[in-house]
Amino acid sequence: MPNYTTGEIAKQAQVSIRTVQYYDRKGLLKPAAISEGGKRQYTDRELERLKLIRLLKSLGLSLNDIRSLLASPDTTNVLNSLLTEQAATLTQQKQEIEQQLRTIHQVQRSITDLRLVSSNNLIGIEKIMESQKHLRKLHATMLLLGLLMDVIEIATLVFWLMTGIWYPVLIGFGFVIIMAAWLLNHYYQQVRYVCPHCHTTFQPSWRQFSFSKHNAKMRKLTCPHCGYRGYCVEISQVS
Repeated sequence: MPNYTTGEIAKQAQVSIRTVQYYDRKGLLKPAAISEGGKRQYTDRELERLKLIRLLKSLGLSLNDIRSLLASPDTTNVLNSLLTEQAATLTQQKQEIEQQLRTIHQVQRSITDLRLVSSNNLIGIEKIMESQKHLRKLHATMLLLGLLMDVIEIATLVFWLMTGIWYPVLIGFGFVIIMAAWLLNHYYQQVRYVCPHCHTTFQPSWRQFSFSKHNAKMRKLTCPHCGYRGYCVEISQVS
């Protein structure tokens, strides 16, 4: 039965020596023997095991999954379950990536069709830069005032718990509610949205703005021009 050194088995399996050593440390690929000089020796059995690990790794399985598979007495069923789970994960990731690509393409089309950027229009570029700068400042202001409201809420609650006096809590929470309403209205007045379907820039109704799903860059709205229902890109209403 032929013996392989670490370098030889790595070459046969088309992996690096460091990979073989790493799998050894992780208990996935133990040598068949160790020579008197301390060199690790492998046989065809370890070579086939290394090729199998390499194949499973290429399918996206983690080393923990591979270890569980190799240690299982029911390899076939365990492998089928792991591959089914991996296929579902990859399918979900594919769908998310495809959605992100569609959104990027929609934004690119809106930028082109609305002529927000032109190679011969430096003013347009300056307006975009100004808008993005204004939007970052607006987000920073929202964050700072939000933190201030949190401090007020916590401080009044701590005061109530320590003293038993409750009316400062009522005053503090009343102030926070008023401040939050003002802050939301201020934000509403400062932003507009671009429809990815017809590229119209619009301001949604107050109700739609307040209760729609959103993230840091988009809000799920209905375009008043074409009726598109979905995520629209947020821009700043620069004065």
